[in-house]
Amino acid sequence: MYGAAAICIVAIHLATNATLGFQTDELYYLACGRHLAFGYVDFPPLVPLLARLDTGLLGVTPWALRVLPAIVSGVTVVLSGLYVRRLGGSLVLQGIALLLALTTPLILGTWLFQTVVFDQLTWMLSLYWFLSLLVTRKARYWVLLGITLGVGLETKDTIVPLIAGMGGAVLATPSLRAMLRTRYPWYGAALLFVIWAPNIVWQIANGFPSLTYASNHGGSIAGGGGIAAYLGGLLLILNLLLPLWIAGMISLFRHREMRPIGIAIAVPLVVFLFVGKYYYAGPTIPIAMAQGLIALSHVDRGRLRTWLTSGVVVAALLASAALLKYALPITPASRLHATGLDSVEVFADTVGWPQITNQVTAIYTSLPTSERDTTDIISSDYGVAGALDIFGNQAILPGVYSPQLSDAFWLPSHVAATDALMVGYLPSDVAWMCTSATVVAHLSVPYRDASLEQDAPVTFCHLSEPITSAWSRLRNFS
Repeated sequence: MYGAAAICIVAIHLATNATLGFQTDELYYLACGRHLAFGYVDFPPLVPLLARLDTGLLGVTPWALRVLPAIVSGVTVVLSGLYVRRLGGSLVLQGIALLLALTTPLILGTWLFQTVVFDQLTWMLSLYWFLSLLVTRKARYWVLLGITLGVGLETKDTIVPLIAGMGGAVLATPSLRAMLRTRYPWYGAALLFVIWAPNIVWQIANGFPSLTYASNHGGSIAGGGGIAAYLGGLLLILNLLLPLWIAGMISLFRHREMRPIGIAIAVPLVVFLFVGKYYYAGPTIPIAMAQGLIALSHVDRGRLRTWLTSGVVVAALLASAALLKYALPITPASRLHATGLDSVEVFADTVGWPQITNQVTAIYTSLPTSERDTTDIISSDYGVAGALDIFGNQAILPGVYSPQLSDAFWLPSHVAATDALMVGYLPSDVAWMCTSATVVAHLSVPYRDASLEQDAPVTFCHLSEPITSAWSRLRNFS
């Protein structure tokens, strides 16, 4: 049963993963993988390393890059069933949990290669170890929990509120607090910090750029809808299964032995309500759903219990059918605009990167030879820079740089260019660094796709100062 469920979700992803091209963030992860470090501005080092290994083995294609997320989705489906098993649920309930995992946008939507995919795995596995610790009281789960949380900290910083939630749950639970007098919790904590240490050292050495990013990112989250968008996103994920999730959350807090789980997942849900996005705490949903199924199995009236259980299955299938085109890349690029799916950034920003590369290359090669020899390309965002690196003819293109996020660290110490093609900048944006600045073209993304690059200006700039001197002002950690 578990193997069949895992194979099913992996097969779904592998069958649909090549429908759309690289997404903007995927281009960024690939670029970071070519500049391996112990840290990056907006995430720790593990995901770029995985991108480097994945494409090194399978090649640089969207399908190849998305093989690992497909495998991760299989593991998270299995964990969803294991929660119910660990809670003492029957095989039928475990099967329903697997079905819920197979149909939820939370897992169906993990087809892109992104930090959130691997973050989801570390959250769910950490919660499984924590649940196992509560149920069995076996000391080894402290060690496994420490290792997994350490890997989580090297995956995405958003796991910190989960760690805080687990810490609060331990302190609030006498039986767990008593275990702090043994050595195993401290072994787990030590392993966590050993695994996390390389990123801490990198942050110290580079002036804690991730703190600057987090501060800037908090503003962008608030500007993107804030609490209303957060709650709306959670409701979208939960959909018709909202009552089951509510029942699970209530049950976790009503039962003393399960209350630590409730505390552990409530903390990140509340924290991200104010400083995060709705999907950051999404990995807490499966364990709450699992407890909801256990609560459902305790309904005394057999007929009512059967109706409620059947209702959960029907609700999961109906919600999946309604949201399928938003969760999976089953709509080709040529139909995204016609169906309105290009209003979803995840889909919109997968379109047109080879064409954009060709356009920028044509703009550069059309310059007079005297200017072309002194011109480099600067992109306001990492997407264009990443696309030029993958799809561009490196024998023709000059240096290509971006001041956004970690790309800002990759500018060579000596850049001789006296001119620049500024992609994504208007003359008014760069007048301070140019003796003259003129828009020479606008980018065009196929199919009228609502990509961030659609109609982006390309400005030719005669530099008034070296790029290296202007870089600190161009740098963008948001």
